[in-house]
Amino acid sequence: MVNKTSLPPATKNEAQKQDRGNKVFSPKNSSSSNLEADNTSKTKLKTSQTSESKKIFQAIGVIEGAVAVKNEEQLTITIEGQKYRLGYTAKSKQRYKVLVEEITSQSSRTLQLSVYPQISYNKKQEGYKIDFNLVTVANTEEARESIFQDLEPGEFYLSGFWQYVPFFESPVIAVFRNYSNKLAQTVERVGTKKAKQILKPNYIPVEWADSSVAAFKYDPDLEKKQQMSRYFVRVKAKFCSEKDCFEAIEKIGNSTTQAPKYLK
Repeated sequence: MVNKTSLPPATKNEAQKQDRGNKVFSPKNSSSSNLEADNTSKTKLKTSQTSESKKIFQAIGVIEGAVAVKNEEQLTITIEGQKYRLGYTAKSKQRYKVLVEEITSQSSRTLQLSVYPQISYNKKQEGYKIDFNLVTVANTEEARESIFQDLEPGEFYLSGFWQYVPFFESPVIAVFRNYSNKLAQTVERVGTKKAKQILKPNYIPVEWADSSVAAFKYDPDLEKKQQMSRYFVRVKAKFCSEKDCFEAIEKIGNSTTQAPKYLK
């Protein structure tokens, strides 16, 4: 667990402002996207619009460390002495089971993996915890021409809204779910409570000292049209296990108020 004091602090007043204004959804000059529940518990779905279809919300990277089995079915990965939970997605569940079997029979192994970072916040302690979800293993056939060719171990592609959230003092890159017809249909079918779980954003804490744009911060004293712009950004970041945070090392492309199509 990382306490928020490990990153540069903002004022308590600013955090309170953001808390009261966390319903603000879109940056200035970009279309809105929201998932709202009405009094009849039906789901009303809205999506953002963009002409830049090549840009997507994303948080993916490469890590290397000693992978071990915990409690027979759970994997962990140790990076520079720090142990992290290694989970899976719906698509990687079978691959994860195979890996568990391999590690169980061969003991701990040092592996290079592509993963999704997953951040969970403890709002009472005002800190966060980092886990990783398996995408694939570097030595598999499908991995020969993939992200392992682009990123070194510890490097991540992060793309989303550069902003503040009410439960953390430093800015984050907010990664939302990219729009697809299948996901939209699923969200409409499962109802509001389940939809909120499916569409929950991933807020990645990023140290970005030379950011070219200011992180969006909602001001409840201003009208919607007067709010500062919220920018969609893409960076290459380095995961620092010593501090349990991501450090931006390269900006990719131009920051824009026009976000890719997404669901919330």
